[in-house]
Amino acid sequence: MRSVLAVAVLAVAGMAGMTAPGAGAASDAALRTVRGEVVAVNAADHPQVIVIKSMTAKKEELIVGAVVEAGTVITRGKQKVTLDNLKVGEPVEVACLKLEDGLAARSIHAK
Repeated sequence: MRSVLAVAVLAVAGMAGMTAPGAGAASDAALRTVRGEVVAVNAADHPQVIVIKSMTAKKEELIVGAVVEAGTVITRGKQKVTLDNLKVGEPVEVACLKLEDGLAARSIHAK
């Protein structure tokens, strides 16, 4: 588990130097939805990051990290919240834009 999380953290750290979402060609981007539970949030640094643990169709654990930009809509129920309001272990659904250099969260919905 620690090695999987370490790989995810390294992957997310590598995205820190990514260009702003939308900077790549539109044909390079694809919207994806990930459902799972929050493993970590980093609201103090720039760019902000969320890490989610999800299960694949083959019941394998998948750790996904995404950059959270200023325009990302974050909600719990119908109420808007901030990234630092999300708790580890909380179930979320994250719509991510898949870019050439990583994932950028477009919306995060906590349940």
